[in-house]
Amino acid sequence: MALLQKKNGRADSRALNRSSSWYAEPMSLEDQATTTGTLYVVGLGPGSAGLLTPDASAALAASEAVVGYRGYLDLIEDRLAGKTIVGRELGEEVERARLALELAEQGRTVALISTGDAGIYGMGGVVWELASRVGTTAELVVVPGVTAACSAAALLGAPIAHDWASLSLSDLLTPWDVIVRRVDAAAEADFVLALYNPASRKRTRQLAAVADRLLVHRSPETPVGLVENAYRPGERVEIVTLMDLALGKAVVNMFTTVVVGSSRTFVANGKMVTPRIYAAKAPIHDANGSPPEEAATSRGPGDLIMAESLAIIDRELGPEPSDPAERAVLRRVIHASADFEFAGTLQFSPGALEAAIEAFRGESQGKGTPGLPASVVTDVEMLKSGVRRDLAEPLGVSTFCLLNHSQSRRIAADDAITRSAAGLRLAVAEVGNNAVIAIGNAPTALEETLRLIRETPWRPACVIGIPVGFVGVEASKQRLIDEFQDSGVPFITSLGRKGGTAVTAAVVNALLELAGPAPRIRTLTGG
Repeated sequence: MALLQKKNGRADSRALNRSSSWYAEPMSLEDQATTTGTLYVVGLGPGSAGLLTPDASAALAASEAVVGYRGYLDLIEDRLAGKTIVGRELGEEVERARLALELAEQGRTVALISTGDAGIYGMGGVVWELASRVGTTAELVVVPGVTAACSAAALLGAPIAHDWASLSLSDLLTPWDVIVRRVDAAAEADFVLALYNPASRKRTRQLAAVADRLLVHRSPETPVGLVENAYRPGERVEIVTLMDLALGKAVVNMFTTVVVGSSRTFVANGKMVTPRIYAAKAPIHDANGSPPEEAATSRGPGDLIMAESLAIIDRELGPEPSDPAERAVLRRVIHASADFEFAGTLQFSPGALEAAIEAFRGESQGKGTPGLPASVVTDVEMLKSGVRRDLAEPLGVSTFCLLNHSQSRRIAADDAITRSAAGLRLAVAEVGNNAVIAIGNAPTALEETLRLIRETPWRPACVIGIPVGFVGVEASKQRLIDEFQDSGVPFITSLGRKGGTAVTAAVVNALLELAGPAPRIRTLTGG
């Protein structure tokens, strides 16, 4: 399409009306020249030559001067020969617009460049706002480009195929409390979100804070696409989860576009898909007769039940706890017990979650063998069986229970203690420091753990003490809490009689999940 049709001697964004339909009539750039000068505000798209529109290319070719951020000027270096180049740094947007307007008012043809689309977080708004304040004799023409959300979406699959919203996380021009209100509104409305400017050298926590807000309304497993340098050298494409974003596992910078899926977004063949056609209204089936979501996601009935269960838990929990790691553990506990009372009784000592996660990753300092992941020591075999191997084995985490060992029977008989306590003592001697102790059945095993901490140099990385029952249970849990002041050993427990192996296994599995690497569903590296 030609750049723009002239109307009353000036460039007009609409073509003439012929036969009741709008159309664009070809017109040369020479015909558009005016004595007052023209300022083209040009969207370069993502930066590759193939995605620079013909109109943008024509505007650059016609311009005598090109103004822009130095990094963006490098993207079109081969188009700048013989032109006046005015480069500025990030943060000098108003200065760039002012200089471009001044050059155009001298009767020159000028291009002011933005990546993506100039009218979406680009220089178009800056130019028109400045022109409205100071007045200008120059002709202003915004030339659209392929915006970052569209180029990122193309690399990710089809994540914005249905309703979506875009937000910039930069608080240079928009107060942070306003950004948060907009995030909350978009999250509650279940929009797919395209997040621009997610981080910079000075802004490192905003993205995690946004993820925390989104977790109030969306599952931690919500797919999130990360696209850095789309269609440019250094291209990087990843799909992670919303929980990864909240925990700071995602690597982002100012060149990254973040696409957060809605409740309906799924991953199929390494791509994000937000379905546009709802099965109830227009069913589509694959060659095997399966509806698209079921076939594409390869999610079995169990996965779907789990996702629906966690969504119910999220709705009933409300916004608290806001800490994403605590929330992840609590969700698993409630899922295992169907008991929302744990929202008020589950207790975490300061640093307990971080200590357990670091221990499972082999990152603990001053304990055990550096670089080796912690082992899990359980009080009963049922709890050992409840620790998921698919989460533990990739981390190199082993699980020990010596309840039924012959030496445990002998120790129990000789010292008049329970076999659970004896097995705990024997296992501790086997694994040494830095173990994660998980007790879900026997308060005597928890008492033995506390005795060893008091009377020996042995120190576990974390004690998960959530035994269940009537005799000695509440007292042992309270002692775990009270003795933290002296021992400094991190703990996770619950108040009252409730607990059990299923609950304790849920805590261990949640911690293993948090310790695991971000699920890199798809990674591409461009040259």
